[in-house]
Order: sequence, then structure tokens, then C-alpha cells
Amino acid sequence: MLGSSTHDTKRSEDVRARLGVLSEVSSAWLLLLRRWHLANRSRRTDTSGESLPSRADEYHFYQALIGIWPHIHPDAPQLLVLRERLKAYMLKAVREAKLRTSWINPDADYEAALERFVVQSLESPAFVKEVNDAVPRIARLGMLVSLSQALLKVASPGVPDYYQGTELFDFSLVDPDNRRPVDYALRMKLLEERESDPRRLLENLADGRAKLHIIRKGLAVRRAHPGLFNGGQYVALHADGGREDNIIAFALRRNGSAVIAVAPRLFASLMREEDPAPIGERIWGEAGVALPDGLAGEFQNVFTSERFELQQGLPLARLLARFPVALLVKS
Repeated sequence: MLGSSTHDTKRSEDVRARLGVLSEVSSAWLLLLRRWHLANRSRRTDTSGESLPSRADEYHFYQALIGIWPHIHPDAPQLLVLRERLKAYMLKAVREAKLRTSWINPDADYEAALERFVVQSLESPAFVKEVNDAVPRIARLGMLVSLSQALLKVASPGVPDYYQGTELFDFSLVDPDNRRPVDYALRMKLLEERESDPRRLLENLADGRAKLHIIRKGLAVRRAHPGLFNGGQYVALHADGGREDNIIAFALRRNGSAVIAVAPRLFASLMREEDPAPIGERIWGEAGVALPDGLAGEFQNVFTSERFELQQGLPLARLLARFPVALLVKS
């Protein structure tokens, strides 16, 4: 079972994908943390010579904030909803950590200080602006990570499991946050539209249709080639040309049939701020993925409908010219 989000995950798959980006921009993240800590000093509570909440819980709050903050500037009602979600999440997190409080032995003073910190920081226009300014690039990089994650999940051996709502981007925290009502009517509408133009999918990346496109096309491949995903030979593939660390790739082959999955990673080092996605020659140059004997032939990329005659390798600039991930099926 390939489960990237469940009823019990503390952060949904897309929140984790976004937070993973922070490790790629660690210097900028450290500067943000220092600035936010100074900006929110007055929201801390001093008691018995101690400043509350703890620095670890303050950091946890900033992580959660980054993880679920909307890609577009939230309006006042959205901000109130975010505040309530974060209050509930932080209370559950500190009680289950059992370091300063717990379900059985709650520390009312600590919990009150933590709630004040969450509420008052989000009532500060200056702090909210700081978050709004920081999130867009992190959010976009995180969505690209989610696309690679969605490909690897649907193309890997095993049974991919999709928790409610994760067909599109889902930015949920621990239950009950991850059990909010799902807009299934929207998902059905998008499935019926069957949008597959890579340019339009990337132009409107935040609406989640690109992720749905990967899941839909990937599941169709699995249905058409069940033997590859149940008993097919797994073949690890490797990039070259200075992009060795930026590509995860593998093939599944059996009885002359084959699929190849290519998923980029570490996007912050690949892309300029103005780049819409890691596509094209400027990103990939002369880099490619070497193919072992037996994998040569004609393949179709199911995400773009492009056909490739492959011999000894996959040229990444061509393969990823229109869409940031690829799933190739041997014709």
C-alpha cells in the first residue's frame, strides 16, 4: 500500500512537500525565523522567569503556518479560519508531545500563553505581510515537489492509495483538520473537463489540475498494463550532465513492455524565480538519463502525448520541455 496521506497523518502530503522545500532554502528560512522571532517578542508571555511558548513550539507554529498558508493572499474570513485551525493544531501538538502539557495533565497557563501567541501574531498586519511575502515561492516549489511525488506514487510497484481530497492539492494538518468536507463536485467537474494542455496546467498550477492529471493518466497506465506493476522488473535509472542529484528515474519492464518514470527534485537550485517550472533546455542543458540494454524503442509520454524514439538515453531537455514530470509507455 502506497499511502502518502491518511486519516492519521500529522501533515498532509502536500504540506510535507512544501515544508521539504525549506531544506533547500535553509539560509533564507533561518533569516525569516530570526526576523519573525524578533517581530513576535511582544506576543510571548513571561512567567516565573520563563518566556512562553517554548522556542521549539514557536518554531513548530511557523512551520505549520508556512505549510498551510494559501498561495494567494488570504482575505479576512480566510485569516480567521486559518487562526482557528492553527490554534487547534498547536494545542493538539503540544498535548501529544507531553513536554509542557498533556491530555491527562493539561497545563492551563502554558496552553493559554500558546494560544495568545498564535492569535496575536496573526492579528499583526506586519507579520501577516511577512508571511504573504515569503510563501508564494515556497508554495510554488512545494507544488512542483507534489507533482513529482504524485508521479512516483502512481508509477511505483504496489497499490497507490488516495486519501479523501488529495486528488488535488490538499493542505491539511492533523485530524480533525484532515477530515474537513471535501468538494467532490469540483473534482468530478475537473475530471470531466479532462484538461491535458501542459501550458494551461502550469499556468494554473495552484488549482491542482496538474496533480489530478498525473493521477488520472498514471492510473490509466496501471489499468492498461497490470503485469508491469505486479511482477515487472524494477530498473533504477540515473541522470548525468551535472543533474545527477536532480532526477529520480526508474523503469518497470516485463515481456517486452515497459514504463519509465522521470521525476525531478531539488527545484530551488534548478529554477530562477521567474521560471514557471523546471522545463526546457535552460534547466536541463545536455543532461540525460542513460538507458540499459533492452529498453530502447518508441515510447509515448502519457502526460503530453509526445512520442520519443529512444536508443541509449533520454535527453531531459526534450523529455521535460513541456511538463515537469514524465511517464513513458513503450509503444
